[in-house]
Amino acid sequence: VDLWTYILVIPIFLQIVSLDTNSVKIIENVPDELATEIPRVYLQQFTSDSSTIFRLNKKTWKRQQVRRFNSADSSTAILGGPNNLSSTVLEGFTCTGVGLFGKGQINKLVKACRRKGTKKVSLVETQLTCMYNHIRGESDVTSFSLYPPNVLLYYDYSLVPQSSCRSYFEELADADFSVFSSVLSYKQTALFNNARSCLGITNTSLNADQVSVLGNMCCMLDGSYIQNSDPSILEKLKNCPDLTDAQATAIVTLLTNGNTKYGSDVSKILLLLLFLIPRAPSSWNGQTLKDLGMLPLYLPSTFYNNFDKVSKCMPEQDIITKIRKSIQSKSKRAADCTVGTISQVTISDPTFPFDYDVNQFNSCLTAKTVKDNFDSITAKVDEVEYLQIVLQKLGSPGDKLQWDGVVQALGPASRVATTADISSWTITQVDTLSSLMNSSNGDWDSNLVSNVMYSLYLAVTGNTLGRAELNAIGGSNICSLDVSVIKTISKQSLK
Repeated sequence: VDLWTYILVIPIFLQIVSLDTNSVKIIENVPDELATEIPRVYLQQFTSDSSTIFRLNKKTWKRQQVRRFNSADSSTAILGGPNNLSSTVLEGFTCTGVGLFGKGQINKLVKACRRKGTKKVSLVETQLTCMYNHIRGESDVTSFSLYPPNVLLYYDYSLVPQSSCRSYFEELADADFSVFSSVLSYKQTALFNNARSCLGITNTSLNADQVSVLGNMCCMLDGSYIQNSDPSILEKLKNCPDLTDAQATAIVTLLTNGNTKYGSDVSKILLLLLFLIPRAPSSWNGQTLKDLGMLPLYLPSTFYNNFDKVSKCMPEQDIITKIRKSIQSKSKRAADCTVGTISQVTISDPTFPFDYDVNQFNSCLTAKTVKDNFDSITAKVDEVEYLQIVLQKLGSPGDKLQWDGVVQALGPASRVATTADISSWTITQVDTLSSLMNSSNGDWDSNLVSNVMYSLYLAVTGNTLGRAELNAIGGSNICSLDVSVIKTISKQSLK
């Protein structure tokens, strides 16, 4: 291969970047649509002049790139407000990035992320929880139509006035319920239970109004709800990023009832396919199939086996087959590490763990890496769901953390521990007790402190709650002690 041929196969953006590696020159030379290909190392030294800000705002970016140069405070002033920031720039929102902003500025940034259609701002869980923590004290926090639907997913429902719960769920209808990480997936069940109470849902037969208010929450429903509900639920299910086999079966049942807007033709088709009758109805055409949107991608394989028996009704058969295979492999990809295995080098990067959402953090972090780099990881990770993963990988409930030193180093990670986690710890030294009670790492659940932690310490022969221990416990933690434990404290220890 000659040199010219080699140059031609180099990605176009690298050819452009090689002309001048100055960050400002790069964004001048690279077309807006190719900006996602610019290596992040070249996105660090931008000036805050208006021409540079306008040029950056016009380009299409990846979330990780924006975190390198995001300066929303100066950018919004030049652009005339947060609403003028592009969607891809807003996607670079981080708690660290807005750390020095005023509450009003952060509130405006969060509201600016409420966009629909092609301008929708895609945000991950850590960004959404951060946003909610910043706005939860605002006077208009219950003006649900002002904030992005995905932020509403993380609201403390106990703070939602019951008189306006319907408004809350109406706005939540446009949220993407698949954004929940496995750690916070329990919120899906809690949300539906609250919706049932608010909307008066007492059985699995949802009427059209209830379906309308639930919106995308219908994607969470099991088959019993789908097959027994108003047919309008099919329109909501078209928006689902994925469907289970049980949901697909329920869709077939609903369609075969013949009471949907797709008419009895679809009903007959599905009955023929399900019972493997070797012919297809003449009334079936490609338009009917297209009207069903993405739903046919989840129907039984017999549905596709009959395509060739229908005269020219589905010229897109090969495309649909490929899409279906892609969707079926989606869950597997979500469980794989695609961002890159987390190593000591990764952890030392200033942007760590920004490149990793909760699922990728869990998939890409090994137990060995946690044990070898525990201090470094916990120094950078402060989100609860991330700390839970770190703690899980440090040792499962069945593994005994044999060294007090390991427990002493837990820091903020200790605050996400469960009763089972704490029961596996070794707490034999007063220094360990003192480290665990360090208030800078957050507050403790009083039940965990009194019923589990102190019990572990006092179970060690010779250990008592003397003056050193009481000083280590300190403050409000003493109030959590059981009466039976308090009775064992000597008068001398209290002096």
